[in-house]
Amino acid sequence: MNHFDLPPHEEKARLSAVSRYAVLDTPPDGAFDRIARLAARMLEVPIAIISIVDEDRIWFKSHEGLDGVKEIPRDPGLCASAILHNGPWILSDASIEPVALANPLVAGEFGLRFYAGIPLRTHDGHGLGTLCVIDTTPREITSEQTAILEELAAVVMDELELRRDAIVTHEALRREVREKELLAEEVEHRVMNSLQIISTVARRKAAQHEGLVAAEINDIAARINAIAQANRQIQQSLPGHSQHGDLALFLKVLSHELVALCPPDGLIEVDCPSLQLARDRLVSVGHLVTELVLNSVKSGAKRIGLRGVRTEEHLRLLIDDDGPGLEKSFNPHSSKGLGMVILQAMAQKLEAEVTWGRSPDGGARFAVKLPLDLGFDER
Repeated sequence: MNHFDLPPHEEKARLSAVSRYAVLDTPPDGAFDRIARLAARMLEVPIAIISIVDEDRIWFKSHEGLDGVKEIPRDPGLCASAILHNGPWILSDASIEPVALANPLVAGEFGLRFYAGIPLRTHDGHGLGTLCVIDTTPREITSEQTAILEELAAVVMDELELRRDAIVTHEALRREVREKELLAEEVEHRVMNSLQIISTVARRKAAQHEGLVAAEINDIAARINAIAQANRQIQQSLPGHSQHGDLALFLKVLSHELVALCPPDGLIEVDCPSLQLARDRLVSVGHLVTELVLNSVKSGAKRIGLRGVRTEEHLRLLIDDDGPGLEKSFNPHSSKGLGMVILQAMAQKLEAEVTWGRSPDGGARFAVKLPLDLGFDER
């Protein structure tokens, strides 16, 4: 008997099952190694093998007593014959068994004589491989020893099933994450388009008014447009929703978008350490910085600095400008302006502490202290 006795359609289904378990050519595994050692010890044999029967080879997932052997050709192979059986396949003396005479382990220098293999069978009946024990001396095996080998083979299958369940679960989660990423990307794209439309409508409305009303509407339009551009930059600068982005690079790219809102001779300088930040937190930092830059521009500042200072537990973002500075009574918590409302919302989301005062150039300074243990990762 050899593996060609298995009908082609059944062999195709069996190989598909082998592929589903994704165990071929995987690194050594302590759980399987312990089972092989236990099988050799309990049956008092020198060699125990956990094998997987591939299309043209028998690959050893784990073995005890075989140094440097990872696989053997499938035909002729004792394990390839063993998977054709529904129960234990035992050769007390392989040298007198016709099915084993052509096996190189039997006929060759190794001199295999005793073989006892238990098929590793899936729930739907496919033989993946075997748990087998081998000796170079003919011997008998008791029913109790056979039962032990069957129990150990069942443990091997339990491990393989757990591995397969983990793979299936991981793939399902990966698909779910990707679907959510695609949905989030679509939502972000639509939000960005909607914000740009609202900004355009606001500017048209501003053109219908004069004085303070027109100025206020234009200010709102500018803020909405800046937020839209920040969202667009977030989409373009990050590889995926589940991945991190470099804060320093992000702030530099964002500053290029925001400088367009500055006076003709305006300048935004960025000096920040390279820190990896989760995407949702990067989005919040982007909106927070956008509002502070717009606040500086609105006050008449031309030069704005974005500087990051890392301590052991925090990152301090300093936003300085050369404008007229803040009024003594200024308090963002009591302000009803749109920018300060957004600033407070983003700070709360980031669990950040925001303080304010005078910059070295005499303008305004906002300091944002962000905890490093909330989505930051130095790389």
